[in-house]
Amino acid sequence: MAVDAQGNDIAAVAVPVTGFIGYAPLGTPGPTPVEGADPDFTLDPAFKKLGLIKVDGGPQWSQAASGDPLEFWQQGYTIPSGLADVSVAAGLAQTDENVRSFLNGKNADANGYMEIDGGGNAVHYAIFTEEIFKNGDIRRRWAPDGNIATAVENQSTRGEVLGTDVTVKINNSEEVGGNHYGEWLIPAESDAS
Repeated sequence: MAVDAQGNDIAAVAVPVTGFIGYAPLGTPGPTPVEGADPDFTLDPAFKKLGLIKVDGGPQWSQAASGDPLEFWQQGYTIPSGLADVSVAAGLAQTDENVRSFLNGKNADANGYMEIDGGGNAVHYAIFTEEIFKNGDIRRRWAPDGNIATAVENQSTRGEVLGTDVTVKINNSEEVGGNHYGEWLIPAESDAS
């Protein structure tokens, strides 16, 4: 569908239908701009996928400028401080060793036992998300440096998914030009011939 008389394009509305979140050790290279733009792109096996996501728990990216803008003597002139708070939150549905390892920065022993420090851990990861929309568009994001900011286990409720709401702080990285993450928006292949 094309843009209508009011300038709107209903086919451009992003309605997520599936996707995934992956993580890998810090320093794992992400896709190049060309690789990430390929609709048939396959993620490097170093990335582990975090499995099923709660129906209302898909990737939620946020970014907000942090710090006061730099002001100039001439009234009305400012520039951003260059600081930002960037994160991605998700509702992880699975409770398995892969998710436990991601959340706690360590692996369980042979007995499935893990000692957990509620104050967090210093482990950083490369993060990759992919969302596929109903219109066939694909959005991918790669953050070379992220660390767990919060992990809140959902209340254990009979008959409901026991998931974990996790927020990952995304840090600046020279691998994306000193920015926080890289993004691809790959339009669906046109059926017009």
